[in-house]
Amino acid sequence: MKKFVFILAILFIQFSLYGQNFIHVSESKATHLICPETVTYLQVGDHSRILAEIVPEHPSLVRVKATEPFEEETSLTLVCAGKVYSVLVGYRNTDRVEYRLENFRGEKTVIPAEGNLPEYVLKELGNQILSKRAKHIRNRKTKKEGMELCLNNIWLKNDLLFFEVSITNKTNIGYRVEGFNWWIDDKKQLKATNVQEYPVATQFQYYGVEYVPAGTALREVYVLPKLTIPEKRVLRFEMLEKALGNTGRKLSLEIKNRDILRARKLK
Repeated sequence: MKKFVFILAILFIQFSLYGQNFIHVSESKATHLICPETVTYLQVGDHSRILAEIVPEHPSLVRVKATEPFEEETSLTLVCAGKVYSVLVGYRNTDRVEYRLENFRGEKTVIPAEGNLPEYVLKELGNQILSKRAKHIRNRKTKKEGMELCLNNIWLKNDLLFFEVSITNKTNIGYRVEGFNWWIDDKKQLKATNVQEYPVATQFQYYGVEYVPAGTALREVYVLPKLTIPEKRVLRFEMLEKALGNTGRKLSLEIKNRDILRARKLK
């Protein structure tokens, strides 16, 4: 009878840890969370206790390591396959260095019907967009000195516009990005004194591209507040190169109101 009670106690502890999504880490070993799909969001509770990152070569792996021994638990939160997982992290010098996320409890991400979206949802939606290959915007591109900007798609969710853009470097020289700018201005800029520019601030950028290697094509997602453009005006997207003496290559892509009106709803 006592043996049976002891076994039940052990099972109860194991199920409790399962319900709490608990892992152990140490500073001498790297612990990995093995996830069923790409991890689209990762946030550490206390950076002074643990380091965590999505493995660049394998985005379905999360690597976790302690910075030093610690007593009180900390946490990490991640989003994968449409679910949010909150994981408690404790310190212990253990031989177990792998955990499978499907054995943990996750809550389905619920996107509100309206209002602002949290960063992890924006990242999840950006990942959803980049997983698609089809284009529904045609002939919206610009080229200059071996660089090309192309608008592939525009999506709409919660009064936010998601612009999917391709950036291609066809030269043998890498392109270091100084910045990206969005603004509304006149279609025809005949006299600079008559031009009225209205900058539009991005609310989110998926990768935060800073460098385009030689012979490489990248895709990026920019999130802007919902807008429409009056007649005789356009939305401009500008990419600036960081170079000595203000000699960098600058590309400007013109987006028209009819392009925005074609935005498709994200589910």
